[in-house]
Order: sequence, then structure tokens, then C-alpha cells
Amino acid sequence: MDIERTKQFYRELKQSDVCDCAYCRNYVKEVKKAYPAVTAYLQTLGVDIAKPFETMPLELDENGRMPYIGPQYLVFGAEVGFAAATVKDANDVEVRLAQSHPDDDIQEPHFVIEIFPIFLPWTVEETK
Repeated sequence: MDIERTKQFYRELKQSDVCDCAYCRNYVKEVKKAYPAVTAYLQTLGVDIAKPFETMPLELDENGRMPYIGPQYLVFGAEVGFAAATVKDANDVEVRLAQSHPDDDIQEPHFVIEIFPIFLPWTVEETK
């Protein structure tokens, strides 16, 4: 795992490079406030929680929250040094290697992690 390269990637990734659909905008707007411990944990890996690779939303639940079943993030280097973890936060959040993810065009060694479950209030104007 190359934490410095991962930090560099997220520093250079513009917010405008992140998907701007309503689901992703809601995620980016709310996730740091709702999950400060997960945010801090991902920072130790060099990951910016507000710049997801994929969010995987479902539909609003009966409490008006949007469940995200596996937001994903890129981490550079080899998987050596990465260990799955459970982070205590608004709810217990698992951090693990993603078993499947969208293709990317990155040519250097990297892997994809996912966090789940994430439940966020729906606060963007559009419903979808």
C-alpha cells in the first residue's frame, strides 16, 4: 500500500472529477458530517471520503435516509499492508477489499476498497 501516492491522487483529483448525479452529490455533501470516525480512518490510508470512486445508492428508506451499500475508493500500491476493519461510528462500518468494481484506466498498481453500510439524510433538491 502506497499511502503517499494515494494522498497525492486525492489531492490532485478535482471535485469536478467526481460524479455529479444527485446520489453522489448527496453522499459528498453529507458523509463527512455523518461519519467522522470513518473519515479519519480513511485518511490514515490516504483516502478522501468526499471523493468516492463509486457510491452504490439504493432507495430512500422509511426514515428518509439514503442507504449506500458499498461506496468505493481507490488505494495505490499493492494490497500488502491493507487489512479489513470495522470502524465504530454512526453505525459499525466495515472497510474491506471490493470484490467487484467499475473499470478504471489507471495503469499503476492499485486496488479498490469499499465501506458499508452508510446511511445518509437526503438533502439535495432532486430526488434522483
